[in-house]
Amino acid sequence: MKSPLLTFIVLSLMGSSAFSVQLVEIYTHDILPPFSFKDDNGKLTGIYIEITRKAIERMPDYSVTFKVVPWPRAKQKTKSGEAFAILPPYFHAHDWLTDDTKKPYIWPYSLKLHHQSDVVICNHKIAETPRANFPDDYKGLRFAMFRGDGRAGVRFAEMTRNGDIKLQVVQDIEQVIRVLQNNRSDCTVYSELAFAWSIKKLKNSGIYQTFYKGLDLVKVATINTNAGYLGYTDVDDEKNFPFKKDFSIKFDIEIYKMKRNGDIEKIVKKYTEH
Repeated sequence: MKSPLLTFIVLSLMGSSAFSVQLVEIYTHDILPPFSFKDDNGKLTGIYIEITRKAIERMPDYSVTFKVVPWPRAKQKTKSGEAFAILPPYFHAHDWLTDDTKKPYIWPYSLKLHHQSDVVICNHKIAETPRANFPDDYKGLRFAMFRGDGRAGVRFAEMTRNGDIKLQVVQDIEQVIRVLQNNRSDCTVYSELAFAWSIKKLKNSGIYQTFYKGLDLVKVATINTNAGYLGYTDVDDEKNFPFKKDFSIKFDIEIYKMKRNGDIEKIVKKYTEH
């Protein structure tokens, strides 16, 4: 007859094995509010972070830790096969290729987590005139943009060089909103959700009510849309991450369910609704 102590030890070992959890490391960055950033307390948060964390919380075989590094390093770690996954790349299977085989070093990509749209936002008076073609229909207008921000495209840059569009370069989104409010510029191009997050942050701080009273900005056009994904390394993955296929399937199932039951939309609204 086995002693009670021996039975306890055997059952404990069996339980430990049965409930072992695989830790996964996901590389990301923290300079893309409201998608992935650090809050005022230094905690990593954001739309993509919360979506990913919530999905993995529903996968009992796995737990997650996020490694925050500069984006070029996250890409390189994925390309070398050191990083299991990267968050949140756009779809780059056509141009993020290994140096030797010239095949995509990220594969597969998860189901789409959410989309990012670059939009033209203008003072309401400017929006009264239909402007279907960007940027040609905006000739003669004044834009406020971040330094080095190329999201408006090559044609826009050409028109600013030619003087067909006046460009005021500023340092941050608050300055963009201020020059729009003061009618020193007519429009800007920015990520739609990031702009909504910035307005919400200004309102929560009280700055908006003090300095931007009467501000009436309108989305005039969407000029570009991309989706963010969780992307997995395809380099030495069978050796380094034998659980990848199981994880990727289970993750997609949870993302699908979160889309169906409205969980993802709730997360987005948390960061953007005023």
